[in-house]
Amino acid sequence: MASDSPSRDFLLPRLTALIDDAVRAGIAREVAVAVLIDLITSPRFNAATPDPAADADPRPGWERRPDDPVLIAGRTPQAPPIDAQDEADFIRPLDWFRD
Repeated sequence: MASDSPSRDFLLPRLTALIDDAVRAGIAREVAVAVLIDLITSPRFNAATPDPAADADPRPGWERRPDDPVLIAGRTPQAPPIDAQDEADFIRPLDWFRD
């Protein structure tokens, strides 16, 4: 079936044959397709050049390291030690009809 794109007509049978060869070699079809997508979108084949005005450089204050404390709304949450047990460790039923 021909399309309006000569590029598609040229590449489709070759890609189909490549996937079929990979399946004959013992590679699952889904894996072969995923690897092709990964390769095509890699910098080696990706012809799109990034727009330098589209993204700003990250601010130094936003850089986080694995050993940085967890922050919620800019604050470190405080919690009792793990071996402590209090009423917050239990689920209380909600009274949906209470005013």
